[in-house]
Amino acid sequence: MHRLLSIASLSIAAALLSGCPEPAGFEPAFDATEVGWLMNTWGFDRDGLLAVGGGPAAGVMLRYDGEWTREDLGVDVPLLNWIHGFGASDVTVVGNSGTVLHFDGTAWIQGDSGTTENLWGVWGATPDDLWAVGGSGFPDATAIVIHYDGTAWTTSELPVLERDVHGFFKVWGAAADDVYVVGQRGVVLHWDGAAWTELLVGANDDLVSIWGTAPDRIVAVGGRGNGIVARWDGTEWTSQFLTPLPGLNGVWTRDGQTIHVAGVRGTLGTLDFDTLEFTDMTANDLRDFHSLFGVGGRVTAVGGNLATGLAGPYRGIAYWRELSADE
Repeated sequence: MHRLLSIASLSIAAALLSGCPEPAGFEPAFDATEVGWLMNTWGFDRDGLLAVGGGPAAGVMLRYDGEWTREDLGVDVPLLNWIHGFGASDVTVVGNSGTVLHFDGTAWIQGDSGTTENLWGVWGATPDDLWAVGGSGFPDATAIVIHYDGTAWTTSELPVLERDVHGFFKVWGAAADDVYVVGQRGVVLHWDGAAWTELLVGANDDLVSIWGTAPDRIVAVGGRGNGIVARWDGTEWTSQFLTPLPGLNGVWTRDGQTIHVAGVRGTLGTLDFDTLEFTDMTANDLRDFHSLFGVGGRVTAVGGNLATGLAGPYRGIAYWRELSADE
């Protein structure tokens, strides 16, 4: 990692000389050791955050409103994996075994997803136009995309894929008719409002997460041994390994230029969209980060002992930092 970090160090030094402050470092948001893995966080404002996770057999949700507290879901659920919302009173969460929960501002209500596959991601353009994706990635699993139309979840028809895929991991869209799904073996699907099409973006390693800010500013990250990034600039997809960075699990961006990433062995930092220069902010914690999300001028990263704790105990981590104005 020394060569990449030296480039990042020069970039930081140049920024300091030009008067731009170095981004603040990450610090623990709270002690998540005993709450289980934390898979995702989302919020509608600075003091309105949710974090979900748990263990394979028992999901957990935490709420931050100035302090972190355990959320009473009113129902037993397995591991919870992802959150998408439109505000404080309209939030959808998906998890293992086809779990779907919806919050209406008063209570969490469990829905019928129509599948028992693990669901890893959810996104929607409007409350009555949601997509969720899943599949464990193992040979006995089915890679699945399901859609919610405001009334029910149904399984979406997919094209015959050019590669053997048993898991889709995340979904994100720039609009209702411009939606992307990423998953196992570098698969990328695109929804144009009428049908799903497989895109060949030059990646063969798993793409684990995707985010963007506009139809021509989209980034997917992944990799298992080495990190990989795939970018769409409105004209073409380009994919590149980020060796010696390890595998990346999470991506988020506020401005489309500074790409915040999270990954295994405590990896945290930013990539420049154009140059892919990496600014290292790796936490003093060698557990794996699974995702990160920013709101209210602060970015929060969560994860746990995902690689070493498969049989338990399930240990979580949560870090956050303030964002500078130019990132």
